[in-house]
Amino acid sequence: MVGVDAPSLRADPRAILRHAAPGEAERVREGFEAARLTGAAFSCAFRLDHPRGGARQLLLSAQPADLGDGVTGWYANLLDITRQAETEARAAHAAEEVAELNQRLAILADSAPAALYEFRVDEDGRAEFPFFTARMPELMGLRPEAVSADGRSVFDAVHPDDLPKVEAETERSRLTMQRFSQTFRTRDGERWLSATAQPVRQEGGAVRWFGFMFDATERIEAERRAAEADDALRRAHARFLLMAEHAPGAIFELRLGEDGRLRFKFFSPRLEELLGIPRDRLRRAAGAAFDTIPPGDRAEVAAAVAAAMEAGAPTAFRHRVLHPALGERWIHVSLSPNGRDDDGVIAYGNAIDVTDDIRRETELREAHALAERMRRENERQALHDGLTGLPNRRSYDRETERRAAAGDRAGTIVRIDLDYFKSVNDTLGHEAGDAVLQRVADVLRACLGPRDFAARIGGDEFSLLPDPARALDDVCALIERVRTELAPPFFFEGRQCRFGASFGIARTEDMTREAADLPVFADAALYRAKALGRNRLELFTPELRRDILEERQLAVELHEALERDAFEPWFQPQFSARDHGLVGVETLLRWRRPDGRVLTPESFMHVAAQLRIVPEIDRIMMLKAGAALTRWREAGVTVPKISFNVSSGRMQDPDVVDLAKQVAGQGVRVTFELLESILVEEESDAFRFHLDKVREAGIEIEIDDFGSGHASIIGLMQIAPTALKIDRRIVTPVAREARSRKLVRAIVEIAETLGIGTVAEGVETAEQARILREMGCDVLQGFHFSRPLDEAKLAEAARGWRVRAA
Repeated sequence: MVGVDAPSLRADPRAILRHAAPGEAERVREGFEAARLTGAAFSCAFRLDHPRGGARQLLLSAQPADLGDGVTGWYANLLDITRQAETEARAAHAAEEVAELNQRLAILADSAPAALYEFRVDEDGRAEFPFFTARMPELMGLRPEAVSADGRSVFDAVHPDDLPKVEAETERSRLTMQRFSQTFRTRDGERWLSATAQPVRQEGGAVRWFGFMFDATERIEAERRAAEADDALRRAHARFLLMAEHAPGAIFELRLGEDGRLRFKFFSPRLEELLGIPRDRLRRAAGAAFDTIPPGDRAEVAAAVAAAMEAGAPTAFRHRVLHPALGERWIHVSLSPNGRDDDGVIAYGNAIDVTDDIRRETELREAHALAERMRRENERQALHDGLTGLPNRRSYDRETERRAAAGDRAGTIVRIDLDYFKSVNDTLGHEAGDAVLQRVADVLRACLGPRDFAARIGGDEFSLLPDPARALDDVCALIERVRTELAPPFFFEGRQCRFGASFGIARTEDMTREAADLPVFADAALYRAKALGRNRLELFTPELRRDILEERQLAVELHEALERDAFEPWFQPQFSARDHGLVGVETLLRWRRPDGRVLTPESFMHVAAQLRIVPEIDRIMMLKAGAALTRWREAGVTVPKISFNVSSGRMQDPDVVDLAKQVAGQGVRVTFELLESILVEEESDAFRFHLDKVREAGIEIEIDDFGSGHASIIGLMQIAPTALKIDRRIVTPVAREARSRKLVRAIVEIAETLGIGTVAEGVETAEQARILREMGCDVLQGFHFSRPLDEAKLAEAARGWRVRAA
């Protein structure tokens, strides 16, 4: 190639440039020198005047290698690139080999991850490692000094099972001067190593190997995993073929030829069963499958197949077949075109009998339709009152929210509450009450316009949302029409149902701001209508707004009062009518405000009841009253009896009874004062049961405000109280009205007949006290003797009173 004979090249490698064109030899030598200094590969094209071939163009690629002892070896490749078109492929391949060599040498030079080494065996068999990187003993599990001391030590680090093949490969490479390459395990068997080395014979018969070694554990493991994966894939493929053969659906390969005919290249036996067509017939012509399709469906199925094949897009469809043995069946077909070949368009598909699925889907659709009808009916029932057919509370709340969200500026709410409805239920029965409610609903439907909304929101409570376009005067006129329609007598089974209706109206000009408060305002107007005589309508006024705001503030202050322990018991003494000796005290609730004022229950208990904190206040009163009794006794003050005002509902609370028993445990008689109205309102077995529990606890019963209600003598006998407390409205005029004196005398006679005592409350003058004593009253209570006193003042005053057993 360079026009120089081999002996000359062996004698002096520089003879390669003997015929180089002028200036080219110097340039090539500079390239060699630069590569030697940097250790980098270089490539150079140069011109040559070949003695026989004439002008030639050669490409030299070389890679230096440090052989130790200051000697640089060269790995070079020389190509004749004179005929560029013929040599481009060889040049590219040579460049790849040089690049690969460059990469290997760079990795070796960087000592990562492979180890570089030089291994030398003399002709007498002595082995040594003149050079090795630190990575080699690390990979072998040896100490560097051991490798340096004895070259044979590396063979001791090879796994015994692999040592023979390593030794055999070494010997083979030495004899043939071919590359050494072996993969083996370390002695502990935990690591696989791969070693490659090129032998070079030296003068005197010694052989030196220049090589590298790297950890091949991951590669070996990957190969093992790949082999296992290949085996698993083969097994999976075999299972797939078996499953396809026995699958419930049919698998097929369909071809659409250039002549437009369909042919099955393959189909599983299941296709014959699905269609009821012999295998030979299907093989001859795929069109035979269309013969089982009902005539009315064939065009649609053929169009679906043709469209999929032409578009090359997957499709799926269902169609009916008329099976010769099974009758009408439904088939689901999935078709996936997959290009074309010489036979036409290829498609793969499957078909499965979905007759049962179609039947279930039909049943599900019918069930869904039924469920939807039931849902609509349930929703209608959930949003309407079953008795009157009017929208219910839930529907009313939705409509209120809708109107507030709609941005209507003005809005009106009308609250309707039936008067004397409880009396209708109690006297004529609940069926009559139901008829009254239906009558009210009919009247509302008849009077209201299409944009008015009426709902039954409670037992005998209705609410009306008039058309937002209605002015307040128009709303009032509408309510008057409703009242007028309700006015005529209403009869149920020949008996007149006497009832009326009270209306509370609240209006705002800004629904977005006051929608939440408007129902409260309407309720306040309704309460005002009830208080002013019923069967009327009342408008929400600024005065009512002020009352609501005051009650809200009062609610906040009541919660704060509980936190500050601001409720305290006061006591009004009760005296013997004969000698004015102290016989007991009545416990009265007081609220001591931060400003020093003391409020009576009339000013706040209605709000406390709304807040449902009355039980907590009662508990505080009893605990504090019991503590006061203890302190009075320790101070030498004796109180024979203590009474508490208790509602029928609170009397049924076991905690109240337990607290009263604790008070009675101090040697004091404890009395519950029940309003006379309880005798009329509470006639249930549950009430009498709890009354017996109170008596069993040793607690006495007194009837408070007697004479204000319509209690029967039978009711008194059933309750068996220890005393009747005569209403102060009867006691106050006793000194100036004969009628009052007769009433007092009658009550005293009833008490004497029943063998129980009498207590006159509201005694304010000595004359009243005298008259009541002469008429036979046992105990007197009122401002004439003492106003209600707090604990300390009562203890101070009691030291001047005589004490009598109650």
